[in-house]
Amino acid sequence: MFALGLAWAGHVSAATTSPSKSAKTTAKPEASAKSKTPAKPNEVAETPPPAAVSTISIDDLSGFENYPKQVQSLVQSALALTRLELSYMYGSNEPNKGGMDCSGTVYHVLQFQGLKGVPRQSDEMCHWVEKKTQLHLTPTATAFDHPEFTNLKPGDLLFWTNTMETKRKLPVTHVMIYLGKLKKSGKRVVFGASDGRSFAGLRRSGVSVFDFHLPKAESPSKFYGYGTAPGLLPAAPPVVVVAPAPPPTPPVPVVVTKPAMPNEEVRKAVAMVTEAKPEPKPEAKPVEPKVEIKKTVVAETKPKTTSTTKPKTSSSTVKKTSSKPVSVKRRTPPPPPKNAVEKTLDRAVDSVRRFFK
Repeated sequence: MFALGLAWAGHVSAATTSPSKSAKTTAKPEASAKSKTPAKPNEVAETPPPAAVSTISIDDLSGFENYPKQVQSLVQSALALTRLELSYMYGSNEPNKGGMDCSGTVYHVLQFQGLKGVPRQSDEMCHWVEKKTQLHLTPTATAFDHPEFTNLKPGDLLFWTNTMETKRKLPVTHVMIYLGKLKKSGKRVVFGASDGRSFAGLRRSGVSVFDFHLPKAESPSKFYGYGTAPGLLPAAPPVVVVAPAPPPTPPVPVVVTKPAMPNEEVRKAVAMVTEAKPEPKPEAKPVEPKVEIKKTVVAETKPKTTSTTKPKTSSSTVKKTSSKPVSVKRRTPPPPPKNAVEKTLDRAVDSVRRFFK
């Protein structure tokens, strides 16, 4: 099917290079009136009305080089169909019949990209996106700067409700593909098939490029939502979040041991107090005899120092003094060794004592 578009490229290039040239192919009033009365469901019109389409190139789109490869291929195949001057034909999804309707155009492009399980009707496509990927609803948005349009990106499917009378459970009646923004004007453009929408101020009919406008508040039709066609982009790998090792883990055992430390110290202190109570009693007893012995020694040694010149003493005093110094020598440390001078003095004293004896 797409080969047919390439065969007609040379014939269409001169007539669709600008919106003004393609506007000259506008159908007559009688023909346009026929196009406004679509055929019955599952019925294709025998003779499609004349087409009045517009096209652009990928160089006119802002940031086209940054689109994913799958989206670039989708946009290129869509723009190729706009150069074939295909009219709006209700119930058709084949370019070789001379025209297609809105859902048939989107169905043909998605099928050409190799997507599987593409529904045929616009409401079924909306449910397909909602079930397989994600459908972003816009119930309160009145402009594109609304937060509900934050996730809008080129290649997304766009859905409208109540563009015509329908008895569908989901009242989605129109679908197109979002192409992006134009470099020169910054306006948003879409691709699809319509009979009555405009591009650059000109009314278009057929498979064409259109301006992306939100319906007015008083209009019965409403913009319903948008989403990525399932299978267009590769599935994103699951995001594995590696949580870093928590830094507060080392201090945890320190916090547990802190309350136990005071308990150990208290036990040690209690043990020391109980052991110290019986200690003063055995220490107090040996102190008293030591003090009494020192007093008796001092009192008895005074006459000895004076008796060096007067050796006259009674036998009773000698016995008392001779017995008590023995106990002193046992308990007191021995005197330090005498030097040579002291030894000579002792010898002189001994000689004097012997002389008097």
